[in-house]
Amino acid sequence: MWNRLKAAVMHVSVKERIGIMVLSCMVVVCCLVHRIASCYLAPEETDSLRLKAAVAAFESQLKAYEKDSNAWPARKVYAEHADKQHFNAAISIPSALFYFDPNKMSIDKWQQLGLSNRTATGIMHYVEKGGRFRQPDDLRKIYGLHADLLARILPYVRIPHEITETYKRSDSARPVYRRKSFQVIDINTADTLVWQGLPGIGPGYAGRIVLFRERLGGFYSVEQVAETYGLADSVFKKIQPFLKIGDSSLKKMDLNLSDEKTLANHPYIRSKLAGMIIAYRSAHAGFKRVGELKSLPLVDDIIYRKIEHYIEMP
Repeated sequence: MWNRLKAAVMHVSVKERIGIMVLSCMVVVCCLVHRIASCYLAPEETDSLRLKAAVAAFESQLKAYEKDSNAWPARKVYAEHADKQHFNAAISIPSALFYFDPNKMSIDKWQQLGLSNRTATGIMHYVEKGGRFRQPDDLRKIYGLHADLLARILPYVRIPHEITETYKRSDSARPVYRRKSFQVIDINTADTLVWQGLPGIGPGYAGRIVLFRERLGGFYSVEQVAETYGLADSVFKKIQPFLKIGDSSLKKMDLNLSDEKTLANHPYIRSKLAGMIIAYRSAHAGFKRVGELKSLPLVDDIIYRKIEHYIEMP
């Protein structure tokens, strides 16, 4: 039998022998590692009896807590509280409620009501700087005071009557600002002082409007006021509701008798058009009708509709 075994070994190649030896070594190493680990890493034993006792004690405390109708549901705030880091300090279970004046409380007293140290300190700083609670609802302005806690302590607020009455008197004594009323003015007769009585019109605007009106010979339309040099469109829109046209007549020019300087001084004619009018008048022995102005190169329909109000024929 030994001969047969020897013969079988002889048929195995050198590589196969090395592989068998390596595999055998790995098996031995694995067995040793498992044995060593089992010695040093013993599993922790769970004391099931002790765990059951702790669970039972917790359940009994929970039932006693639920029977107490005055228990404060502090953990309800957790889902609503934005700053989880300060949750435990944000709200606590009040040991006892008592009547109090928020203007004369100490930090300790605020904490007895359930406020956190941070919120109580903020209230103290507010009072020390001259702040006052004049009515119970003023407590709603306290930052960090939870709504449930506020509803619990609000009925116990007692502020002296004289402080509340002082607050009411000061509130009623505040001035009531009413919108200033403006009178409607006649744009053809109002002087600079009357113009300054309108919103947004100062001495500068008033003087420009009156000067523009005199050079025109009067306004035939309220919209003409907006053409005043430098008058902002926003200002015109403010004063427009207070403008009207009276019965005064416009100052007109004789198209055939007015000299070139008089014509050129009119805001709607200017010097170039005045020269064309004089030239046309000389070439055609005067104007026969006002409509002839349309034949001049600088007079379009818009210019003509403006000029015709200030031109007269003999």
